[in-house]
Amino acid sequence: MASRFDIVVIGTSTGGLKALQTLLSGLPADFSLPIVIAQHRGKDLDSGLCEYLGEGSSLPVVEPDDKEPLLGGRAYLAPRDYHLLIENRSFALSTAESVRFARPSIDVLFESAADAFRRGQSA
Repeated sequence: MASRFDIVVIGTSTGGLKALQTLLSGLPADFSLPIVIAQHRGKDLDSGLCEYLGEGSSLPVVEPDDKEPLLGGRAYLAPRDYHLLIENRSFALSTAESVRFARPSIDVLFESAADAFRRGQSA
């Protein structure tokens, strides 16, 4: 059965980290949509967040590179101190100013995903 959706986009602040891990660990291995996450975190924190979120998850949790294509069956985490945008079904990383004191910004990710996956727009 085809999905009505093309992507799952999630935004959490520091208080939502455990809920995010619970959600990811509850998804089946054959979950076919890409999951893109902006998690508010300090720019000086270590980079072990992918490993933490990947514990118990059947999906790989990775930080995408700039211009990397968006693929299903993976969870992508915005790298620390970068805005994560989706453009032409690929990722774009930005060091533009913080938005509401956050980089990565949930707003920036959601707005770019809405633009990239707007219904009626070609892929």
